[in-house]
Amino acid sequence: MAVAPDFQRPLAELHTYTLGHRPSPFRAIYTDYVVYEQLRHEFMNRPRARAAFLHGGLIWRLALHSLGFDHLPSVLDGISPEAVPFGLLLCSNNHMYYDDGLSEEEIDFMCGTYYVHQAQGTDIVTSWWPRPHAWNVSGLNVGFWSARCEDWFQTRLGNIREGVSRERLSCTNDTNGPMTSTQWKRSLKFNPGTVKMMQNVSAACYDFMARVPGKIY
Repeated sequence: MAVAPDFQRPLAELHTYTLGHRPSPFRAIYTDYVVYEQLRHEFMNRPRARAAFLHGGLIWRLALHSLGFDHLPSVLDGISPEAVPFGLLLCSNNHMYYDDGLSEEEIDFMCGTYYVHQAQGTDIVTSWWPRPHAWNVSGLNVGFWSARCEDWFQTRLGNIREGVSRERLSCTNDTNGPMTSTQWKRSLKFNPGTVKMMQNVSAACYDFMARVPGKIY
């Protein structure tokens, strides 16, 4: 779909979702996870849901957990009303094309991310689920949602529901609660050869696309 550039609206008009900043020390409990899930379900009932399904990987699975398989065919219906002002822009042959895409803030939100403010003025970023830069270098990122991915997802979901404290002042096991990017990368290593394989696949795909006439930039 080609769209005139002045159809775009400022990003500030987008209703964004976030779990926000928290003062240190912050120790998430199960109630925090329930709130996050409720907000994610609310987000997935907006037009932006299509962007989450298109993202793939863990974001796709979290979107599926909110809406279920029955909503997958709707992705083929075309771009959402929010794709033009807030989505992805592709340019080809002097035409502009739009598609649905998530912002970095929305990706962090889908993963259940908190920004924990430290006394030094910096933030420690933790999340209930691994963010893409941790997921993409994990042993689970094999280019599709495998049975092993699903086993891991269900185990993680069960650990959150059963292993995270219900009381605010109790100590939460970090392996069940939100984790930092470094912790996630350590947790998701599995087969180290997977990362190299995916790097080779990506390189081959880029090489193929570079040879195809009529490229879209």
